[in-house]
Parts: sequence; structure tokens; C-alpha cells
Amino acid sequence: MRYLFRLAAAAALLLLLAAPALAQGRLILEDPGGRLDEGAVSSAARALINKGATVAVYIVDNGDGDDFTQRLIESGIARSDGALLSNVVAIYVAIDDRYSNITYGDQWFDALGVNENADLIRNDQLNPGLADGDYTAGVVDGLTAINAAIDNPPVPGGGVNVNTAPIAGSLAAIAAAGGGAYLFSRRRRTAKIRATAEQRLKAAREGAGALIAELGRRFNDSVEKAKFDKVSYSATDVKRVQQLQQAAAARFTGVQTTFDDVGEQLDRYEKPTNEQLETAAVGYDQVTVEAQTTSEELRAVEALRVQLDEQARTAREELDRAKKA
Repeated sequence: MRYLFRLAAAAALLLLLAAPALAQGRLILEDPGGRLDEGAVSSAARALINKGATVAVYIVDNGDGDDFTQRLIESGIARSDGALLSNVVAIYVAIDDRYSNITYGDQWFDALGVNENADLIRNDQLNPGLADGDYTAGVVDGLTAINAAIDNPPVPGGGVNVNTAPIAGSLAAIAAAGGGAYLFSRRRRTAKIRATAEQRLKAAREGAGALIAELGRRFNDSVEKAKFDKVSYSATDVKRVQQLQQAAAARFTGVQTTFDDVGEQLDRYEKPTNEQLETAAVGYDQVTVEAQTTSEELRAVEALRVQLDEQARTAREELDRAKKA
């Protein structure tokens, strides 16, 4: 019994020790010019990685927001539309173009989005080191401030909870080094990505909804025509029409249910992330595919009725000719 107790305790300890490792993120570092002390940056990123963050740092000669987005996509931490994975924290610096940017996934909004905290960290922690030519210090200070903000998020409408040193000296240093401040475009890019995600969702939902509405109208017409099938067609043909129409109607019911389910799932989120918006849009895309399949099935019903009506018309004409003869 004592042995079993020790074994259980050891297993529990192993699980506890394994948990932080399972939660760890990773570091992506692109520094083709070799300007950074990789060890110092890795050490500064460790606390964020242990929180599950994917930390990305890009130090390049020339670039802008578009280049930043492309590198995030190529690193596999942003989708093709530029939407970030939720656990990403990324720093980008284009030295010659005097451009810096800090961006982040939705998971870190409370720490970096409230009071535009990422912009403050960029100005007060990242940029001073960049202005002095000490790129390692700038990146390390930026990562340290980001981690501190996650540990102690800012209060909406209040001050920030990171050390913000005066930036007048750093701005002067930037001007002395050649003029122009490091630009900030994270908010504009984030807003653009959000607007793209919302527009994508809107188009997918409206497209699926329009198809469903059109199918509903066609099904109503088909139901009205079905009232006259028994007096217009043979029993065998009536059965053929009914089987096709019932199959199409069953699929249409499934399409409507799926459409409602996608909307209800999205409504559960008070403030859906870009990823959740995309998931909903994909759901509506699938509804559209199913609606198009239903449309083809209903078209087969409509075509069969046209065929049977034509056969009945031909039969009547032959009967009339026979009577006249």
C-alpha cells in the first residue's frame, strides 16, 4: 500500500512538472544582420513563452507594415489574410526605414490593447534602445515590459502598469541619427484585419441567407404544384416526383438548421475574435455549398414536372388528332 501511495505521488509530481512544458510557446527570431544578442533576447522572451506565447522578433534593414504581415504569414503565425493566431506577441523593426511595430493576438488584448498599451511600450521601452543603436536592449526592454503588462494589466481609462521613462531624449536621439520617428501602424493594420474579417463574415452569411430564401420560395412553389400531381400524372410518376421532392426537402431542412447553428454559436461570444469570425464564415460557406446541392435536387424535381407536363400535352394532342380522324 505504501508503495502504491508513493507511486501515485510520483505520478502526480510528474504531471505537475510536465504542465508548464505543455503550456510553453516558442521563439521565432529573424535577424539577418546579426544585430541582436540571441541569448539575451531568448532569456527576455522566456517568461512570455512560459505563458504559452509565441514570441516573434524581426530585425530587418528595410520594411513596413506589409512586410511585417508577410513575415508573420511566412512564419506560420498569421493566416493568409494577416489575422494573427491568438497567442502571438511580435516585434518588428526596420532599421533603415526607422519603422517599429508591436502586434499581438487576441489572447493578450487586456494587457496590450487597453489604453493602447502596446503603443506606449513601443515608444517608451522599445524605441529608446533602437534610437541608441542598442537593438538588443530595445527588444529586451520591450519584451520585459510586455510580460509585466500581462502580469499586471492596465486599467481601462487609467494609467499603464509598466515603467514608462520620458521619451524626449530618445526622440532627440532619433532626430540626431537622421530624423523621423519610428512609425506606429499596429492599430491601423489591426483595424484593417478586423474589418476584413467582419466583411468576410457578412458576405458569407448574406450569401448563404439569400440562397436559403430563394430555396424557400421555390419549395413553396413546388408544394403548390404537388397538390395537382395526382390529377396530372400517373401513380408511378407521382411517386417519382414525391421521392425526389422529399429528399430535397430533407436536405433543405438540414441546411436551415446548420445556418441557424452557425449564428447561434457566434452569438455565444460577447466579442468574437478574428479566428471565431473566420470559423463562422467557413460555416456559412459550407451552408452555401449544401444549399447549392439542394438547389440542384430541387431543379431535378422541377425538370421532372416539366418533362411529365410535356408528355401529358403530347398525349392530349395525339388523342385530339385521333378523334378528328
